[in-house]
Amino acid sequence: MSESNDGVMPKSDAAKTPGNGISRRQFLGTGAAGALAVGLGAPALAKYKSFNIKGGGTTTIRLMSWEPFGQSPEFPAWTKVTNEFMAANPGIKVEWTGWPFATFDQNVIAQAQAGQVEADVVMAPPEAASTLIAKYDLGVPLQQITKSLGLIPIPAHEQFTLNGNLYALGVIDVCFALTYDKRLLQAAGFNKPPTSLDTWVDTVKACTKAPNQFGLSLINTVAAQADWWNQLQNFCLPYGGVWAKGTTLTIDSPANVQGMQLWLDLLNASGLKGTSETAIDKLVYSDRVVQGFNVAAGLSNYKTLAPQLFPNLRSTPPPWPSKKAIARLHPLLVMKSSKNIDASMELVKWCVTPKNLYYLTITNGYPIIPYSNFQKFEPAYEKYLTGTSWLPGFLETNYVGEFDILGQYTYAYAEIGNIVAENMEKAVSGSSTVLEALQSAQQQATESLHV
Repeated sequence: MSESNDGVMPKSDAAKTPGNGISRRQFLGTGAAGALAVGLGAPALAKYKSFNIKGGGTTTIRLMSWEPFGQSPEFPAWTKVTNEFMAANPGIKVEWTGWPFATFDQNVIAQAQAGQVEADVVMAPPEAASTLIAKYDLGVPLQQITKSLGLIPIPAHEQFTLNGNLYALGVIDVCFALTYDKRLLQAAGFNKPPTSLDTWVDTVKACTKAPNQFGLSLINTVAAQADWWNQLQNFCLPYGGVWAKGTTLTIDSPANVQGMQLWLDLLNASGLKGTSETAIDKLVYSDRVVQGFNVAAGLSNYKTLAPQLFPNLRSTPPPWPSKKAIARLHPLLVMKSSKNIDASMELVKWCVTPKNLYYLTITNGYPIIPYSNFQKFEPAYEKYLTGTSWLPGFLETNYVGEFDILGQYTYAYAEIGNIVAENMEKAVSGSSTVLEALQSAQQQATESLHV
């Protein structure tokens, strides 16, 4: 499942959740001491008042997101939370706006370039959020919200911090791991998922029995747009590569060539080369794909979407030595151009209030809540983490963020993704080698992108 179906700061460990080789399971046991108490010592801010209109007109808040556009499994939970907000604040109307996830970044940044994002509150992927904050200076400091709620943001929020102020609050933590169907894997003769690169391709080959069963779901067409890059970007990690270091592009580094060749070997072994994302999803839902490189977001929806797969769904860290994968923290921001900043901040506060954020998490299966002391407010969260059968592999994976693999080019996340994907499509078709594809991508990115 892709990020869009579920669902920045130049510092090497800024976006890790928790980072520095610590798994999520280890992090959850550290408590607040090692977490980011961001904003507590920040400069004085303009006063933010508690907002509750009682008659006298209606204030409309435009909430920009991809959720209403192709996010049908998740959107009902979000509408429930915003409807309850409107019921508690009868003078405020929340109006959803935005675009599908595949084009969301491009559209919101295009509006920022034009001078104003046409929304009061924006739900954004991490690279778009960071760009709105650091490049266009469009955010409003939000640390007063977490301080008033007593929540401690995890260190990944550092990517949304500038000059001591926190400009975005995470509501969705989209993290990758290897998922698999325990029943199908055992039927193919494997008692456990692959734990090394040496065995991964062989396992995928052994599990592929086209056209009835396929070994691994990998998005592999340019038509999938952002969804392909979201998944593909992880494959610089198997051999310790990155797409850029600081301001230096490293797209065609030996480690990246090895990683992309591994990806292509896996794709060829899977039997799904050239298959559309929609068709792959249908195969997954019909329990005909043994493994997937998926985000956790939305997997709980498999209970309805894939009822045969769901009881057998399990996860494990990526089978490369570092066990690293990308985690993408999606936050809410308030635009300083809003004419209704106080009401907008109330909406953000409502969404991150523990009971509401917990409801969104367990309903949509994101499943990591990006506040280190969250169990203090919702003790059932620990039971959720330990009692969800498909979750353990996500808790054991070592997560990095976009700045860790893209450096200063995080701000050109979509552009680099388009360049790499378009060139890798040639490697998929056989019209170029992986090395040639990445060399071409390196040249194109060097010529067209500047930081």
